[in-house]
Amino acid sequence: MKQKITLCLALVGLLALGGQAIAEIGTIDEVPAATLLLPYFAVDLNPPGSSTGPVTNNTGITTLFSINNASATAVLAHVTLWTDESIPTLDFDVYLPGYDVQTINLTDIFNGNLPVTASAGQDSGDLISPKGAISQDINFASCQPFLPFHNPALNATLLAHIRAAHTGGPSTVFGGRCSGFNYGDNVARGYITVDASVQCNLDFPNISGYFTRDASFQNVLWGDYFYINVGQNFASGSPLVHIEACQPGDGYIGYVGNGAGHCPFVPGNYTFYGRYVSGAGTDQREPLATTFATRYLNGGVFDGGTDLVVWRDSKTNGLAPSFGPFACGSNAPWFPLNQQQVVAFDESEHPTQICIAAGSNVSPPLNTTETCFPLETQDVSLASNATGNPGDNPSPPYPFGWLYLNLNTTTGGVFDPTAQAWVWTHMSANGRFDVGFPAVQLDNALFTNGTSGVTLPVP
Repeated sequence: MKQKITLCLALVGLLALGGQAIAEIGTIDEVPAATLLLPYFAVDLNPPGSSTGPVTNNTGITTLFSINNASATAVLAHVTLWTDESIPTLDFDVYLPGYDVQTINLTDIFNGNLPVTASAGQDSGDLISPKGAISQDINFASCQPFLPFHNPALNATLLAHIRAAHTGGPSTVFGGRCSGFNYGDNVARGYITVDASVQCNLDFPNISGYFTRDASFQNVLWGDYFYINVGQNFASGSPLVHIEACQPGDGYIGYVGNGAGHCPFVPGNYTFYGRYVSGAGTDQREPLATTFATRYLNGGVFDGGTDLVVWRDSKTNGLAPSFGPFACGSNAPWFPLNQQQVVAFDESEHPTQICIAAGSNVSPPLNTTETCFPLETQDVSLASNATGNPGDNPSPPYPFGWLYLNLNTTTGGVFDPTAQAWVWTHMSANGRFDVGFPAVQLDNALFTNGTSGVTLPVP
């Protein structure tokens, strides 16, 4: 018994030490965070074995992700689904006892089933969200009307709503208007944010007061995600994007904007949710990078080529009437998102600008830029003969090399021309294997605040 107690105390001490991860605001690293970003998801809504629509290479795809609690303290995580044109469609809460993990298959969500969790006040028998020997289990009284969910938790109207919204169709919840890009293949697409929260709520992050009423600044969440494609016989995964928050009152001295600054963030600082708080910094979440480098392989053993998952910030608030759901057959008013520069290098350092129209002879190109990553989130093939890309094909002229991506752009929103983004690369061999990894971040929107990044002098 004494040995067990000693081991338990040693484990608690180790976990407590691990909770004090060395991290730096303005550097996106894999440490416990206040917000998690799943930059892109895809869920095939076609019946098993079907090949409905013009795009058949996604048949069978689904996305899984996990939410983990890095602390002994019980926490709430607020999950929001967004379309690929940045309209929030559904939100719900997940309760996590200390050191808990909750795995979510998005196929379940699009079948109307939400994760079943409950705090101590809704789970007196400790049967729904049981706690471990060194984990805390507390009561969030605000969750009484919400948790636990009894599946299917989504009624017919809400289920039809998310299925339509994330496939580019009209939703009755949005008054028959659309909110996503229509690929015509019945694959639901979008992205997800997960925020540490102080109470159960039904608020989207773009609603006024969310960051003063609902959101927590605890850096305790971590997680990962997986794409599983039965049709192509592959699976690939990566850590979620971990976005740390400043703790109000911290007084941390660091580099904010173009020079020495402080944490918490102040008005004018680029923050992750800055577009929803009019650039006031009240979300206190560090922003992402704007410029990236990544390898690509379009041949050899990787006969499936290379795809880029690209998440972007339109810098608009997603609210009606200006930026909310739009008339079907059109797109959001900021669509398509442009980019400053994309350069392909071969393995002998020869540079070629891509994502510019044929005949361009100046750099940066003037009025001749192709829109290779036009949505807030997309999976884009780098193959020269790719079909199904939402924008122009960013196909490098060489089979092997690396890409420089400067994704800064002007949208008419806050922070112009700086624009945060995230890039994830996956390379595949058809029917055999797939590997994925985040692109290298070459900057952070904090340090390029008010500028437009670096344009390479490509001849």
